[in-house]
Amino acid sequence: MKKILLFLLISLAAKAQLSSKAEVVLITVAPGKELHSAFGHTILWVNDPLNGIDRAYSYGTFDFRTENFYLKFLMGTLPYTISVHSMQDEFNYNAQYEKRGMIAQKLQLDSLQKNAIFQALETNLLPENREYAYKFFYDNCSTRIRDMIESNAPGKYRWNQSPSLEGKSYRDWMNKYLQPNSWVTLGMNLALGVPSNVKATATQACYLPDNLAAATNLASKLSANPVSLFDGEVTPETGFDFTGPYVILGILTVLIGFLTFKNVFPYAADVALFSVIGIFAWFVFFLGTATNHEVMAYNPASLMLFPFNFPLVIWFARNPLKWKFYLHMVTVFSIIGLIWSGMQFLPMVLVGLPIFIRLVGLSFFKK
Repeated sequence: MKKILLFLLISLAAKAQLSSKAEVVLITVAPGKELHSAFGHTILWVNDPLNGIDRAYSYGTFDFRTENFYLKFLMGTLPYTISVHSMQDEFNYNAQYEKRGMIAQKLQLDSLQKNAIFQALETNLLPENREYAYKFFYDNCSTRIRDMIESNAPGKYRWNQSPSLEGKSYRDWMNKYLQPNSWVTLGMNLALGVPSNVKATATQACYLPDNLAAATNLASKLSANPVSLFDGEVTPETGFDFTGPYVILGILTVLIGFLTFKNVFPYAADVALFSVIGIFAWFVFFLGTATNHEVMAYNPASLMLFPFNFPLVIWFARNPLKWKFYLHMVTVFSIIGLIWSGMQFLPMVLVGLPIFIRLVGLSFFKK
């Protein structure tokens, strides 16, 4: 019964017409402290005081209570939805609770365009339409609203007048929001494949909420001057992390290089090193080939780490001369993967160097 009433209410709202006092406002929420909020958020607010309409729409909403949540998230099949709240609720949560900055840009639209956007948003809220397949670079909370504005108010954006949004790849834009010496940053970059290195156009760069806000501001016929609704807390600059990957992997590389040079690297250590790296390589390979995350396809990290090193290490580390051809072949793959990965994101080389050193040691210097 409740679902029927909800459906009727949404249907009635979708048929409602906005008054001449209605406003459509782009709200940009600053990045938060958690990883899922690290890139910011975009909200489209429809406010019509004459008709009592106060609806703040958000895409990219998910539910932790979804059955098999983590498996679906890993496979790229987790359903995402559009949601709607009052603007006061959005302000209370993002500004008052999470202390994230909020900027409002009132869109300069005519009545037909405002109504078209409102009707499209309400149609998206219908049970049969609200779920969609989320894509971090291509179909998220920001791109959905970009497309909503463009399709219902065509020509408002001037993408050729947004040079500041051009020239960077999807990966470059992502890394702008991440700490450089961070395990999370390194892990995310290791998981991404060749598609993430495509140079994003100005419109494609708007997968990030800040970029959509910048593009909207540059479109002089689309937006009034931005207004700050809340100034978020200034995040203090973090110093160099001595427990981050740069230091830990650097020390590991030097240690392995020294033990290899001295020819005192034990068999058990080889098994442990190649097993850990090999299992991780299988995981990277799985992400790029068996999931719906197309941005993880064609990943050079698979060459750099090479999945078959596990479980084959159990045999070749004990008898490297018998495995000479295999070791030479994988060393070549490792060189290609190291160079290719370094061209994508240089710190990734630190992950492949330890195993590359051991491959060289086993191939050419093992007595």
